[in-house]
Amino acid sequence: MARALTAFALAAALATVSWFRLEQRDVSRGAVLAVIVIALLPTLAVALGRRRAVVAGVLVLATIFAAGIAWDVSPLEARPGGGHDFFGPVLGAARDGLQDFYDATLPFDRVDYPTMHGLVVIAVFGFAALVGMLAAAKRPVAAGLALLVGVGWPATLLPGDNPLFAGALALAGMLFILFLFRARGLALRGLAPALVVGGLLVLAAVGASSTEAVAKGAFLRWQQWDLYDRPDKAVSVSYVWTSNYEGLRFPKKKTVVMRVHVDGPRRPLYWRATVLEDYNGGTWNETGDLSEPKPSKEEIDVGSNDPLLPGAGKRDSNWVEQEISIQALRDNHLIASAQPVRWRPATSSDYQTGPSGSVVLEQTLRQGQKYTAWSYTPKATIPELADAGTAYPDELDSRYFEPLSGIEVPKFGAAERERFMNGLFATTNDSFLIAHRGLYQTAVALTKESKTPYAAAAVLEAWFRDGGGFTYDETPPDAPFGEPALVAFLKDKRGYCQHYAGAMALMLRFVGVPARVAAGFTSGRWDADRHEWTVTDHNAHTWVEVYFPGRGWLAFDPTPGRGNLDVEYSATSRTFNGPDGSLAGLPGAFAAISAGYFNSVTAGKERGGTLRVRRNEIGATLGSRGVGAVSPTDESDGGGAALLRLVGLLLGGGALLLVAAKTARRQLRFASKEPRRIASACRSDLVGYLADQGVDAPPSLTLSELGELVETEFAVNSDPYVHSLSEARFGPPAESGPAIRRARRELRLLRRELGRQLSPGRRLRGTLSVRSLTS
Repeated sequence: MARALTAFALAAALATVSWFRLEQRDVSRGAVLAVIVIALLPTLAVALGRRRAVVAGVLVLATIFAAGIAWDVSPLEARPGGGHDFFGPVLGAARDGLQDFYDATLPFDRVDYPTMHGLVVIAVFGFAALVGMLAAAKRPVAAGLALLVGVGWPATLLPGDNPLFAGALALAGMLFILFLFRARGLALRGLAPALVVGGLLVLAAVGASSTEAVAKGAFLRWQQWDLYDRPDKAVSVSYVWTSNYEGLRFPKKKTVVMRVHVDGPRRPLYWRATVLEDYNGGTWNETGDLSEPKPSKEEIDVGSNDPLLPGAGKRDSNWVEQEISIQALRDNHLIASAQPVRWRPATSSDYQTGPSGSVVLEQTLRQGQKYTAWSYTPKATIPELADAGTAYPDELDSRYFEPLSGIEVPKFGAAERERFMNGLFATTNDSFLIAHRGLYQTAVALTKESKTPYAAAAVLEAWFRDGGGFTYDETPPDAPFGEPALVAFLKDKRGYCQHYAGAMALMLRFVGVPARVAAGFTSGRWDADRHEWTVTDHNAHTWVEVYFPGRGWLAFDPTPGRGNLDVEYSATSRTFNGPDGSLAGLPGAFAAISAGYFNSVTAGKERGGTLRVRRNEIGATLGSRGVGAVSPTDESDGGGAALLRLVGLLLGGGALLLVAAKTARRQLRFASKEPRRIASACRSDLVGYLADQGVDAPPSLTLSELGELVETEFAVNSDPYVHSLSEARFGPPAESGPAIRRARRELRLLRRELGRQLSPGRRLRGTLSVRSLTS
């Protein structure tokens, strides 16, 4: 027992010294001591002569607890039952740590590479336990060889390190173990000669290995071993952070740049990297107003001292926690949903803080880096924003009222504002300002009926997305020489997100509403099982942020077809037009009367009434103001009740006819007996269902892309449907019959699952939609 414990102690000490030389920071004594104590247990089991099954059980339990310490995963999670997972995170961390050993520079900082640190801890545990068990089993040669590997292996990893020290240490330890088991006990009279002989052998080995005749290159070049599939090459999306209007060239292959885990129900969020606050007459650019570099911290609090963050944003009950895992992104901005209030960056890099909680690292993000962010993501309502007013805090930088650098304009609704602006354009010699006069006049014309900053922002957003005749184009025409790109964009009406966001933010500043451009990524693809968003380089995006007193910076997205904000106040929301879909099919009318609608919303407040506009009332409000329909609350004559009954009867009969027509259309689709035609009908049926829910599926979509669209929009697994329909359409003719039956069954199941994901209002809207009749 004494010899086994001595060999174990020697192995634990030498392994700790050797492996922790790979790290920059001091040894984490608590973790190392804990795993050494745990590693002693299987040694004791062997020394006490326990059966192999008992020894194996002790070793397994010891390994589980050591892995839990190494990667900070509770061993209590290694039990059956929903929501418990131990081996998945541990094996994933071990895999990531191995990959990092190929990519990281040694010695590494465990703050940057916690999974590598976990492997170092496990190596100390493993070699200490292995040497101790072999020694307890009276296998001194095997124990010595295990010690030689445990001490010598880390020496091969450090570039430029002197391996002679590690080799001498390993050889001395091996000789000591051999002597320990040859001698009977630990008599000092046998120990002294052995130490002398062992020392001479070590010195001879060091001297021989340093001579040119003997010294050779490494026998095993571990760096050449291909033990894993390397991750995708990191991509840079820096072109998004500083505006560029010369066209986009997304690569055909999508590269996953990050994954974002968010607990709770599916909630589409945009992931912001930075904000562009300065417009120089041609492009929007990042601010240079960053804090002085600060040394790395375990946790960065950016919200408590932010004077522009509303009171609700300082309460952690209103925060959304996100765990971000970087996959392939070359950048130095920490990315999270706006507005971040706290970061746990998990890096040793120095950092600087910027506007609204943004953090810029001195080092770039690395593949496999994982960090946590907490963000305040309010769900403001239309009445709340219409009521926000223009009492902007003194801390709000005046640059947000500067459409062009150095030219500050009065805030929205200020007295004599129009006279000031007319005088400004009449007397200026600034060629940049003169070039933007048409853009300013367009902004004024569109917002002239708007009574609040929110009304102006919502009108412009809806105009760009739906009513202004714009087309999303990643290769728009070049602006004429000397004409600003955003001015040319309003004439050509073709561009991509940077055009839309830059133009809307600039127009808002011209009418006195504080705005800026935000840059980052749209939500990505949702995995309901993992509660995780997968974000690719194709999700790179820019949008607009508008400041509202008491509410903070809120997002608006004027780019058509690029994303959907999870907020009811924005035209991007699927519920913006109301659950009854009363505005469906009226985009032109919406563009023409939207300003009047928002005027009518605020007019009620001016007449002394309470501002209460719900989503399902928007259609009625537009109808009464825009097309002269009788208001639902109008009681001007005694025949109102009869008229309402007649209207209800007509609407009910029309709904029944519509449902009958859609049912007949479905039956006719499947009337054929030819399997290929039925397969096409299965596809058309799903496309029609999506169309009724307001989701367009272009005819060019492949079956796989159609399935991805379903999963993205509804978080429903469509793989069985796609697989069976692919077999029916493209498989051997002899197998098409059974395949088409499976396809129809999967279609029914998929429609049923989609129906479960929809609210009663959305199901009713889909039932009464006519889009599937024309799709």
